Amino acid sequence: MKKTNQLVSAPSQEVANALAQGFPQDLGFTRINLPRLAMVSQDKTSGRGKSMVVEQEAGTFLKEYQTEELGDNGKPLWAKDEIGSEIEGTIVFQRRQLKYYDSATEKFTSSTIYDSNDDIVVLFCDKAEIARGTAVELKANYEYTDPKDNKVKSRLEDNKVLYILYSGELYQMTLRGTSMYACKTYLKVNPTVFLTKFSSEPKGKEPVYWNQMTFTNVRSLNNKEAILVLEKQNELRQGIVDEKAYFAGQQSSPAMPTKDEVDTFLKAVE
Repeated sequence: MKKTNQLVSAPSQEVANALAQGFPQDLGFTRINLPRLAMVSQDKTSGRGKSMVVEQEAGTFLKEYQTEELGDNGKPLWAKDEIGSEIEGTIVFQRRQLKYYDSATEKFTSSTIYDSNDDIVVLFCDKAEIARGTAVELKANYEYTDPKDNKVKSRLEDNKVLYILYSGELYQMTLRGTSMYACKTYLKVNPTVFLTKFSSEPKGKEPVYWNQMTFTNVRSLNNKEAILVLEKQNELRQGIVDEKAYFAGQQSSPAMPTKDEVDTFLKAVE
């Protein structure tokens, strides 16, 4: 083929935009990877009998965050710092998640974080997708009859995920069991306009004791604090939109223009 030095004009911006739209892109989104807040629900002990030592008391709050140190898998390692038996912060947002730990196989099953019973939830085990459906549909697949009360229950537990503004930074906190139900009661009054104190109280009876989280309204937010909460809410909403679009896109390929649409476009830009 004869070579030529003839200059070729670049495509118009309209054509370039159309080319870009017609080229399938890798679907992806930037997950909001937040540090976490957690509470030790039962005493962490070592040793037995008279030599038993309480290493971490029930009711102790922890701050968990990624470090710059990498693990064997090449991902950042997480560190935990104790931050006391009481903390204060503002509940910015709430979502839901399903979780289940199989003690026989020592494997965790958990879902994507979701918002309503109509959402399509993705279920993972060992980092592999194993099912999709609404929360109700997925929980039905894990139903069993509890011999203690002869009631039908699901091994997939409901968890509440709170997003909390603590010390000027946004954190994620996951609640289950009695702490989750105590929180549901507190959330009936809009918590986003208050500073909340997170503490705990002992529950249970011999031989099982634990600490249940408590939530107390400390004071109303000032205008500057309220504006910051609004900003964080908007960041979370955009992240949720991106995440849902990503998982929805995995179900089908991006729509490509038909031949007639291409022909029509080419005639228009000739």
